[in-house]
Amino acid sequence: MSRVTLRDVASRAGVSTAATSQALNDRGSLRPETRERIKAIAAELGYAPNRHAAALRSGRTMTVGFVLAGGSLQDGRRALHRARQLDALVQAGAQRGFTVTVLPDTRPDLLTGAQLDALYFPDPADDRAILREAVAAGIPVAASDLSVPGGLTIRTGYAAAVRAGLGLLAGAGAASIGFLVDDSEVPRDQVGESAYLAWSALNGRAPLVARVDAGRRRLIPAVHELLDAGADAIFAYCEEGPEIYLHLETLGLVIPRDLQLLTLCTGDGALDERLAITHVRLYPERAADVLFGALDLGDPGGDPPADAGPAATAPGLLSIDLPFDIVRGATTR
Repeated sequence: MSRVTLRDVASRAGVSTAATSQALNDRGSLRPETRERIKAIAAELGYAPNRHAAALRSGRTMTVGFVLAGGSLQDGRRALHRARQLDALVQAGAQRGFTVTVLPDTRPDLLTGAQLDALYFPDPADDRAILREAVAAGIPVAASDLSVPGGLTIRTGYAAAVRAGLGLLAGAGAASIGFLVDDSEVPRDQVGESAYLAWSALNGRAPLVARVDAGRRRLIPAVHELLDAGADAIFAYCEEGPEIYLHLETLGLVIPRDLQLLTLCTGDGALDERLAITHVRLYPERAADVLFGALDLGDPGGDPPADAGPAATAPGLLSIDLPFDIVRGATTR
C-alpha cells in the first residue's frame, strides 16, 4: 500500500495542498470548521507528515549531538546522572522526529561529519574543545551551567535551590546548618557546596560540611559528624532524605523540634512526600525540552514551537533558568 501524501488529503478535502498544510500545522487563517474537516480527513486516511522531506527543504538534518566525557560512565553517580540527561534528550527528540548522536568530548574533529542541527553540552566539567569547535562551525549549542558566546546557557537551578533551602531553615530558627554533599566531581555537587559556603560566609555562619561516599557507606557516619558538631538543621544535598529521616527517628530526636531536616530531590519525591520530609525539588530533565524550544528545533514543516524562548530569535549570550519548588513537610518548622 502506497504512503498517503499531503496531495491525497488535499484532493479528498477539495482544497489546495497549501491550505492542507496550514490546517495540519495550525497555521494560516482557515475557518475553524474547514481546519477540523481537513484534520479529520487526514486522520481517516492515516496521513503522517514526512518529516525527513520537510527537513530537507528546511536544511535540517533532524539530529542533535550529546557530548559524553570519557570515563564519565565509570563513576556510578555520575553515570546515572549522565544517563538521565541522555534519556531526556532522546525522549524529547523522538517526540519531534529527531535522533541523537553521542560524541566524545575529546573528539571535536567528529563534528565535521556529524551533520548536527544543535549540540548539547550537559556537563561543564567536560573537555570544552568540542564546544568551542561547534561555536566556530556555527552549530547552535546549548550548555548546562556554562556561558557560551552566541549559544544558550541552561541554568539547572542547583545554586538557587540551595540558597532557598538555607533561607527556609534559617528563617525557621536554625542557627547551625550542616550540609551533606556527595564526595564526587559531579558539577552539581561542586555548585551546591559552593552556594552553601558562599551563603554561610555572607550570613556570618561557620560552615559544617560532611561528605558522603558513592556507595553510601559513610552516609550515617556523616550525619553523626554533623550532629556531633552541633548542627540543629541538616540540608541533605545528597538526596538521601528518607534514610536519614528514619535513622534520626531511631536516635530519639524529635523532628523538627530537636533537628530540622531538608533534602534535595531530583526524582519523583514520592517517598519524601510520604514521610512528610521538606524537600527542594528540581527538574534537570527539562533541559532537553528547553533546548528544542529555545533553539527553535520544532517541526520543520510548521511554525516554531509555542514554548520557544528568546533564544529562538535573539542573538548573543542567552540564558534560561530551570524551575525548582520547595515542598513543605513536617521536618521543618
